[in-house]
Amino acid sequence: MTIHVAMNIAAKNRMYAEARRVLKRGARFGIYDVVQGEGGDVLYPVPWARDASISHLATPSDMSRLLNEAGFSILEVLDSTEESQRWFEALATRVAKSAPPVTFRLFLGDAFTEMAMNQVRNLTDRRIRTVSYICQVH
Repeated sequence: MTIHVAMNIAAKNRMYAEARRVLKRGARFGIYDVVQGEGGDVLYPVPWARDASISHLATPSDMSRLLNEAGFSILEVLDSTEESQRWFEALATRVAKSAPPVTFRLFLGDAFTEMAMNQVRNLTDRRIRTVSYICQVH
């Protein structure tokens, strides 16, 4: 399983090929990641990248191709963009009112408020999507 991993990996083909190599035939592989949406270029900074130089989003069609080429059959695709948008909107509202003593800011730095606002806008504009893939080794 990978959770929010591939958006910082340029060589996704190698990552998925390696996942396929270590899994037995019939094994399941789950992915939850941010993918490039249809709404335009991503606004930075975001929680996974302060700028585009370390952000490597694939489109949903790229993901399907990459996973199939690596030797996986895609069993299910779940787009959770709307749920992610609501979660980040609520987070941005809470942070704007008063930040709790323990927050994402501790590990993401002072730019976190801007990251959260950009995340909301990116999700709202569909510049990004959050998508889960359940795959099986064929």
